[in-house]
Amino acid sequence: MEKKVNGHTADYIKRIAKSIKKNQNISHHEALELASKQNGFHSWKHFQNLLNKSETTSLVYSMEVQQSNLKPNDPYRNLLIAGLNALLKQKKDLLQFDKDKKEEEGYIFAELFGFQSVVIWREISFGEISLAVWWKYDHSKHPYGNLTRNGQENFRDSCPMANKTDYKNFVGVVVHGWVERATGKYIQGSGGNSIIRKYVRRGEKSELEKLPAVKPNGFQTEGKFFA
Repeated sequence: MEKKVNGHTADYIKRIAKSIKKNQNISHHEALELASKQNGFHSWKHFQNLLNKSETTSLVYSMEVQQSNLKPNDPYRNLLIAGLNALLKQKKDLLQFDKDKKEEEGYIFAELFGFQSVVIWREISFGEISLAVWWKYDHSKHPYGNLTRNGQENFRDSCPMANKTDYKNFVGVVVHGWVERATGKYIQGSGGNSIIRKYVRRGEKSELEKLPAVKPNGFQTEGKFFA
């Protein structure tokens, strides 16, 4: 078992850095710095210092989110909960709705249930957040991952920039939902309702169903859906 800091192993940070190095044509050291910052650390050295201080190891499913031993009500909602938890680690005020604030969007790379993933968010009307998770994402195999300019994946949509027939080569699950902030803090809908399964690779649903339920960090897992 490998040591982790906030759910991240050194190998995971290095994998992210390798992808960044390819995409941005920068040095290995610069890529490590960017990968560390993307995952909530001040620098690669900061991550290493924290890792060296850690005296405990964690299982592959030990994440920065708290988990229970209960099975999730819906595996896809559970994945969104894990994604939102990871996002809130880096954007702590995301659930604070300010109607006068300019709407923002963005994405992060995160390790969800031990696998590299992407969490994409976009603030939309009436205080809602559009939230998407790409689970088991491999940027190196994305057909538009290493292109330049307009042809490169920009992580601005809920789905990858590729033909869906190619998804199986670089992503396991693509799900999309909505987060409410104005009338409460929760993921809209209940169970599998209001969760859009954009893509599920063969065999991945059964893998998701085996995972423990994730405890939400500062929000409710279900709530009213606004059509």
